[in-house]
Amino acid sequence: MDSLLEPIEYICKTFGPRITGTEADLKACDYIEEKFKTYTSNVTTESFPVVGRALQNLTLFLVWGYCISVICYFFIAPLATILALLMLIIYYFARFKDKNLINLMVKKDESRNIIAQFDSTEKKKTTLIFSGHHDSAFHMPLFEKKVKQIVFIQNSAILGIVFLVISSIWKTIYFIPQINPPLFLFSYNLGTLTVSWFVFPDVLFILALIGLVFGFYFMKNMVTNTPVMGANDNLTSVSMLFALGEHLKKNPPKNVEIRLISFGAEEPGLVGSKLYVDKRVQELDDTININFETLGRGKLGIILKEKDNNVNHDEKLVFHLQAIGKKHGFDVPVKTIHFGNTDAGSFSKKKIPATTLYCFGEGGLFALWHSTEDVPENIDEKLMQKAFDLIIKIIEEYDQ
Repeated sequence: MDSLLEPIEYICKTFGPRITGTEADLKACDYIEEKFKTYTSNVTTESFPVVGRALQNLTLFLVWGYCISVICYFFIAPLATILALLMLIIYYFARFKDKNLINLMVKKDESRNIIAQFDSTEKKKTTLIFSGHHDSAFHMPLFEKKVKQIVFIQNSAILGIVFLVISSIWKTIYFIPQINPPLFLFSYNLGTLTVSWFVFPDVLFILALIGLVFGFYFMKNMVTNTPVMGANDNLTSVSMLFALGEHLKKNPPKNVEIRLISFGAEEPGLVGSKLYVDKRVQELDDTININFETLGRGKLGIILKEKDNNVNHDEKLVFHLQAIGKKHGFDVPVKTIHFGNTDAGSFSKKKIPATTLYCFGEGGLFALWHSTEDVPENIDEKLMQKAFDLIIKIIEEYDQ
C-alpha cells in the first residue's frame, strides 16, 4: 500500500459518511471484504440486525421521559415515581447490561462484520485479533464544547432522576389524607388546582429540576442529524487492517494465528463486536484482542480502563504491550478514559484479554471525536505509520 491515507480518502470520497445500516455502510463492507480477499482466501462475513440511531433514540427517550415525570410530580406523584423508575431501569440496562431496551420498539437495519484469517505456518501458540470498525457517527457538539465536563453533565442528569424518584415517593405518601407534609412554604393556583410547596419533599424536587436542565443540555448537544465523515473515527483502523493484511500476505505468521476484523455497528453500542464474541466465547479461550481507535490525530496511548462502559481491560496485557513498545523505542502511556467505549470492551467483559491502541487528544479522549472536522485532511499519516510500526513489533514478539 503506497499510503496509509489512500484507503481513507477513497472510502470518504466514494461512500461518504457510513451511518450503521445505511447503503453507504453496506457498500463500505463490500469494499473491505474485497480488499481482505486480496490478502488471504480465508475471508468471512457475518450479518446482523441493528438500529443505527440506537444511542440517539435512547437519549431522547430518557430525557423526554424524565420531563414527563417532572410534570406528573405536580399532579400525579405516583405516576411520576413509576416513570422516573422506568427511566433509571432503562438507563441501567443500557449502561451496565449492554441491553438497549428502546431497540425493541424500533425497526432494524443490517450491518456486517468482515473477518480475514491468517493461519500459522508452524505450531500455533495463540491467536491475535486486530480489530477496528468501519461505521461512522453523528455529529456530537458536546465533544467540542465541554469535553472535560461530559461525565459531570451526564451524571448530573441521572442523579436528578434519582432525586425525582425520592421526592415523588415522598409526595406519594402525602396523598394519604391522614399524613401532612412538614414545613409548609407557599401555595398558588393553576386554574381550579391549588399547588402547595413544602420543605420536604419539594426541596429535593428542585434538585430534580436542575438535573432536567442538564438532561436537555446533554440531549441538545449529543443528538443531531448530521453524519460525520469518520476519517479518524474510525477509518484509520480500517487502513491499519489493510496495511497489516498486506504485510501478513508477504510475511505469514509462524507461531500465531492472526485475524483482522472490521466490526460493524460500533457507534450504536459495540453491536458487531458483541455479536462476534458472544458467538465464540469458548473458541476465544486462547486469544488476545488489540483494537484500534482514532490512530490519526493526537498522541499514541493504550487504554486500561473505560469507566463509562464499566470495563477494565487485561492489566497484564496492557503493561506487556507497553513494555514491548518501550523496548523498541515507543512511548505508549497507559490511559483511563472516562467517557466513551471501544470494541475491546466486548472481549474484556467476557474475560478475554483485550485492550485498545488509540491516539488521544484533550482530556485523554479520542481526537476529532464525532466532529465535522473528522476528515482525511486532518489525519496525521506519520502518526498512523508510528502505530503500524509498533504493531509489527508486537506481532514479531508474539511470533517468536
